[in-house]
Amino acid sequence: MKKRVIIIGGVVAAACLLGAGAWHFLKGKGKSSENVAYVTTVGSLTGEDVSGTQNRYAGVVEPQKTVEVKLDSGRAIQQLMVEEGQSVKAGDSLFSYDVSSGEEELATAKLELERLKTEAVSYQEQINTYQREKEKAPQEEQLSYTIQIQSAQMDLKKNEYDQKSKAAEIEKLEKVSDSPVVTSEIDGIVKTINKDAMGSGSDSPDSDSSGDSTAFITILGTGNYRVKGKVNEQNRNSIMEGSPVIIRSRVDPTVTWKGSMGEVDTEHPDSGGDDGASSMMMTDGGEDTQTSSSSYPFYVNLDFTEGLMLGQHVYIEMDYGQEDQKKGLWLGEFYILDADGKAYVWASDGQDRLEKRAVTLGDYDQELGEYEIVKGLTKEDCIAFPSEDLTEGMAVEISDQMQIPTEDLESGESQGEEEFENIEELEDDSGIYPGMEGEVQDLEDLPADMDEDAQAPDMEVAP
Repeated sequence: MKKRVIIIGGVVAAACLLGAGAWHFLKGKGKSSENVAYVTTVGSLTGEDVSGTQNRYAGVVEPQKTVEVKLDSGRAIQQLMVEEGQSVKAGDSLFSYDVSSGEEELATAKLELERLKTEAVSYQEQINTYQREKEKAPQEEQLSYTIQIQSAQMDLKKNEYDQKSKAAEIEKLEKVSDSPVVTSEIDGIVKTINKDAMGSGSDSPDSDSSGDSTAFITILGTGNYRVKGKVNEQNRNSIMEGSPVIIRSRVDPTVTWKGSMGEVDTEHPDSGGDDGASSMMMTDGGEDTQTSSSSYPFYVNLDFTEGLMLGQHVYIEMDYGQEDQKKGLWLGEFYILDADGKAYVWASDGQDRLEKRAVTLGDYDQELGEYEIVKGLTKEDCIAFPSEDLTEGMAVEISDQMQIPTEDLESGESQGEEEFENIEELEDDSGIYPGMEGEVQDLEDLPADMDEDAQAPDMEVAP
């Protein structure tokens, strides 16, 4: 897909071409006191002088992974080895259990497991006995034996489940006894420590009624970051999962990171807490828009994280290729004459007269049909669209807003000039160019016998 800035430049150039063709056609039908060549600054044609707004969202850098360490039920802490805000590496010690009571619990658990195994044997013997007696019992007693067998089988299944649970408990107790120290699973920063749980351990759910975590220690992973933003319900449809985005530093706008947009988490609306992200949508002109509607978090997956810091505040903007513009000055090939020989363009000489300006060409972009201008032009120079009517010494009129002269076909008097106010407001489906509300409003309104060289090429308008 062509980059947005290039597409804008192409649309501008095509609009200029359309205007030039319309003017030359209408000019031939009327009368004019003086031939005038309409010229446009090179910067406007290449898109460098086209202004617009770029939506931005406020964001904050957070860890890609968060680990919550919970206490074993009933276990007491002997020693806490970290504090909030401390950096830890994978394998670093967090805390140790008090194993003095653990040995007694382990012995009790092993005895309980042996009792369950003995009980299971008893249940199986009962089942076997009932089945033998059932075979010899009369018909009227068959139902009674069937019920007793099924009851014993249910007791056996419950016993087997209890054995598995007790075995898991023993394994955990043995692990604690052998390695009473709990270590970190990841590299990160200790965010919170619930010291209220240190006395006797905790067997609470993942979160309390207010939604806060009940973990003993929470560790924020470092190294693998993501960016969290917020979007309000009115413009959440503008977030397209998988779309490329640019993360821009608030301190230095030239420092950027690349990534892709994740989905909007509509199941967890913003609770109003200040975590650095905001539902505010911003423009590159500095204008902020704030709504009172509900907002939802969304996440950006980063291609690389070098240079980012946990908790850093950044801007999130869609990637339209604004960071990938070609270096140097590039001009559409339809403005350049004799490109294979002594290349030149029709340009203003700075004294409101037209001249043939020699230019030195560099590389050629075949996909976009553009030449690199190495020498002879700057973006401040003004050039005209080539036409057979152009001659050296003609008067020139600068028209950076794509001003297109029209004439009354009967009176020969000028009807004024129309202009493009915002090239980004082109309507995709109608084909109508806003601002051209004079004699030429639509591509289809152009005369059938119009010079083919002045026809606008097919354009691809960015969605």
